[in-house]
Amino acid sequence: MKVIVNALSAKTGGIVTYTHNLMRSFAERNVDAVFAISPDFPVEVDVPVMRLAADRMSPVRRVLWEQTVWRRIVARYKPDVLYSSANFGLLFPPVPQILLVREGGLFDPFYLTNVAPALRVRTIFQRMARRKLIIASARSSLIVLTPTNAVKGLLVSHATDLEGRIDKNQYGTISEFSNTSPRSRQWSKDGILQLLYVSAYYPHKQPGLVSEAVADLNEQGIACHLTLTMDLDGISETPGGDKDHFLLTKGIERGQVTMLGQAPYQELPEMYKNHDVFIFPSLSETFGHPLAEAMGLGIPIIASDTPVHREVCKDAALFFSSLSPSDLARRVRNLDENETLRNLLTKNGQKYVSNNFMWESHVDRLLCVFTEITKNP
Repeated sequence: MKVIVNALSAKTGGIVTYTHNLMRSFAERNVDAVFAISPDFPVEVDVPVMRLAADRMSPVRRVLWEQTVWRRIVARYKPDVLYSSANFGLLFPPVPQILLVREGGLFDPFYLTNVAPALRVRTIFQRMARRKLIIASARSSLIVLTPTNAVKGLLVSHATDLEGRIDKNQYGTISEFSNTSPRSRQWSKDGILQLLYVSAYYPHKQPGLVSEAVADLNEQGIACHLTLTMDLDGISETPGGDKDHFLLTKGIERGQVTMLGQAPYQELPEMYKNHDVFIFPSLSETFGHPLAEAMGLGIPIIASDTPVHREVCKDAALFFSSLSPSDLARRVRNLDENETLRNLLTKNGQKYVSNNFMWESHVDRLLCVFTEITKNP
C-alpha cells in the first residue's frame, strides 16, 4: 500500500506535532509513505519526503498550484491513498483521498462572533474562502476524519450531505507524555503558583486573558506566575493580536509573565512537570494536543468552556466562562484551596489518557481506514 501524506501546511502548532509523530510511527511500522512538506520543515526520522514551496505562495496562487501542479505530482506517483492531513485536499482527485479536518474555528459560531470581527477585512474574506474550500475538499474525499465529535457536528452544520462520510479518529499522546505514577511536584512550591500555557499563537488562543487573571490573583494575595510558549514579536505581527500583545506586555512589566517562545517538543514533558496548573483558554480547537499531554503527565487543567474541551477532558479539568478572566481566576482559587480536587483531576486525566488518547491507537485506526479504502476503492 503506497501512501502520500500531504503535510504542506505543517508550519506551526498542532499540525507540526502531528506530522512529526506520524513520520515516526510510519517509519517504525515500515509504512510505504512519502510526506509532502515545506522546505523548512525539520525531519527528525528517516522517511521519504518531497519538499515543495507551496507555503511561500499567495493564497490564490497556492490554490491554483495545488489543483494543477500538485494534482499532476500525485497522479504521477500513483499512490493507493492520498492522506490530506491539514484541511484542504484535491478537488476530484485522481486517487482515493482521505481528508483530515483540523480547523474548527471557520465553522464555529462562537469563534465567528467573538474573534473574526477583530481581524482585518482581507483576513475575514480569506477565511470565508478557506471554509468553502474545506467543504469542497471534503465532498471530494472518500472519508473525512475529525479528531472530535464536536468538530464533526460543526462541519455537518455547514454541509449536511457530508454526515455519512465523516468519522472521528481522536488524537493521542506519545509515551513520553504518559505517566501513571502519582504527581510528585509540591503544590505552589516556593509559595508561587506556577501556571503554564503551551500553544502557538493565534488570536483565538487568548493568552492576554490569562495575564489579566494572573494580575487579579496577585492582587487578591495569591502569588502566581504565568509561563507560555509564545513570543511578543510573533503576536505583534499577527492580525488581531494587538490586545493580547498589550495585556502580555503589562504582565511582563509586572513580573508576572514569562514568554519562552516556541519550545522544543522533547522539552515539553519536563516543562509540564515543573508547573502546578495547565491553563488552556482557547476559544476554538478541533482537539487541543496540549490538553492530552497535560492530562497524561498528571497536571491539573483549567480550560475554557467549549464543546471540544469538554469532550476531550470530561471530568479531568475545571472549566471557566470563555471570555471571563475573573471566572478563570475563580477556578484557580478553587484548585488552590482544594487538594482533594487537584488529586481527583490528576487521577481522572491520567486514566482517561491511558484509555483513550494513546498515539499508537490513533495510528492503528488511521491505517485501518487506509486498508479499507484500498480494499473497496
